[in-house]
Amino acid sequence: MNDFEVEKKFELTELIDLSVVGEVVRSLADMLGIQVRIFDIEGHQIFDSGGEQMFCDLLRTTSIGDRICSEIREKLLSQFLSEGSAVQIQAACGNRYTVFPVRHQFENLGRVVLGPYKDSSMDQSKLEALALKYRIDAPKFLQLHKEMPEVSPDRLKKTARFMSRFFDAFVFINAKRLITSLMHLELIMQSRDKIFQQIEQESGTSPADKKEIERLKNMF
Repeated sequence: MNDFEVEKKFELTELIDLSVVGEVVRSLADMLGIQVRIFDIEGHQIFDSGGEQMFCDLLRTTSIGDRICSEIREKLLSQFLSEGSAVQIQAACGNRYTVFPVRHQFENLGRVVLGPYKDSSMDQSKLEALALKYRIDAPKFLQLHKEMPEVSPDRLKKTARFMSRFFDAFVFINAKRLITSLMHLELIMQSRDKIFQQIEQESGTSPADKKEIERLKNMF
């Protein structure tokens, strides 16, 4: 057994078939009414269920709001995540996010972000103060915040737990398949090398023989 292949570290995109996983995640996102995004370990977004909120678009129209959005994104991508953890992050704009890791062999391969969704603890006075701080029209700010999805903590917790286990199972199964395929390929290559070594030993050493052997090697 080749230790290199058994201990091979995979990228998240190698272990997640987005054409399959994407449909499941998109259905869950539609059911909850919130946006779901997947990021790899480098912070690159590899999946987005869609459903960008107009509230977030409004925030980005001001320099302060745009800075807040950038800070939230940085927090979502840098938040420490351990195995089995789902962390809720409070955004300065009055929204919340839930983020959990996608792991394999005790290491994080990426993360899943649920949200944004409404922070129900934000009353009108707090939202009006935020609108003033971000220099945004208060009535419009309040209206778009009101349209943000609202999910009960219990439902969100259960969904995050289900999705985390779903990703764990999917990653584990695909990792086993890839490792098996790599080991099978390694055995084929070892057999190929032995065959050509035997051919070289049994054949002559003329330039024509060597050229023919190299040609055969290049075919595999």
